[in-house]
Amino acid sequence: MTKEERIKYLKRLAKSKEGEALKGYFKELIERLVDARSFNNENFELEGKASLKAVAILEKVLRDLELLARDKSSKPKNQYI
Repeated sequence: MTKEERIKYLKRLAKSKEGEALKGYFKELIERLVDARSFNNENFELEGKASLKAVAILEKVLRDLELLARDKSSKPKNQYI
């Protein structure tokens, strides 16, 4: 699959109800990963760092999906260009 095809399919997903469900699922996962009570006491620091890294990646995916869901035509025009 080419990059253009992948972007086209991701745009379609981001605008669908399935995309909204996926975003909600990612938000639930982020909440669980941020909850420090689930970390093991022995490896608390290591698990915390791994969890924060996973949260950063999931937040990037969410941000990308939200950007793909926007229509480019609905952007406000820059008055200085």
